Amino acid sequence: MLRLALELADRVVSALPSRAAYALADLLGAAWYRLAADRRGLVAANLGRVCAATGRPTSGRSFRDLVRAAFRNHARYYLELLRAPHYPLAEITEWVEVPQWSAFEPVLRAGPGMLISSHLGNFEPFGVFMAAHGFRPLAPVEEIEPPELFAFLAKRRGGASVELVPLSRARKALSTELRAGGTVGIIGDRDLNGDGLPVTMFGHPTTMPLGPALLAVTHGAGVIVGRCLRTGPDRFLADGEVVELPSTGNRRLDTEELTARLAARFERDIADAPEQWWGAFQPFWPDLQPGSDA
Repeated sequence: MLRLALELADRVVSALPSRAAYALADLLGAAWYRLAADRRGLVAANLGRVCAATGRPTSGRSFRDLVRAAFRNHARYYLELLRAPHYPLAEITEWVEVPQWSAFEPVLRAGPGMLISSHLGNFEPFGVFMAAHGFRPLAPVEEIEPPELFAFLAKRRGGASVELVPLSRARKALSTELRAGGTVGIIGDRDLNGDGLPVTMFGHPTTMPLGPALLAVTHGAGVIVGRCLRTGPDRFLADGEVVELPSTGNRRLDTEELTARLAARFERDIADAPEQWWGAFQPFWPDLQPGSDA
């Protein structure tokens, strides 16, 4: 039954005109905001810290509007997950704008290359852009339950644009891809194991995973860190920067330094568009974790 429902949803949202599809996503996002009190509280707590650090209101109508917009944007992410595989490769530059592509492409062609982003905006359309330019990055994906939902989402996220590997088997596969001079894509702002590098994000301590930086340092990869933000229905802007690898010769120190640089870039990116930070829907700071004393 779940599989049939997902297939039906896929057909409906991919067939709808763009504005109608986004209106439907916004309606579902607004309903989610009203009905999910616990999740709304978590998003508000996370975005409250971003707003406090960036001089935005942390209460009142404008703050509630920001939280509500986060729910709409997260619903739009799932909509785009279904629509992105149908974006025409020949016309992708009309859908996804990448002003710095002339600087990014040589780094990726030289290989090995790494694309690193935070849980911000939507990287799926950029994957289609990459496919149109002859790249098929390897990307780890977190396994979710039930299996039918994981298989469905993995199929939509993969396809011709991105090759996916389950997170539990990702380390070896990513290393193999980089040794071969290939390209990998990683979302690197959540420390799932809780044993990463201590950093300060928006004025509060948290940790960043060391894995992405360790892969880059170990394999001497060219690193591009950035984001792909939605600018309108089925319209996106991808930008970022080529990050130079530290080169002290001490792999541990270089890994920590690169991780700190990534965290600083993530902070700037999130500050620009907090309503598109879907990382806010998960615990991000340890003192805001369920069961903490905060």
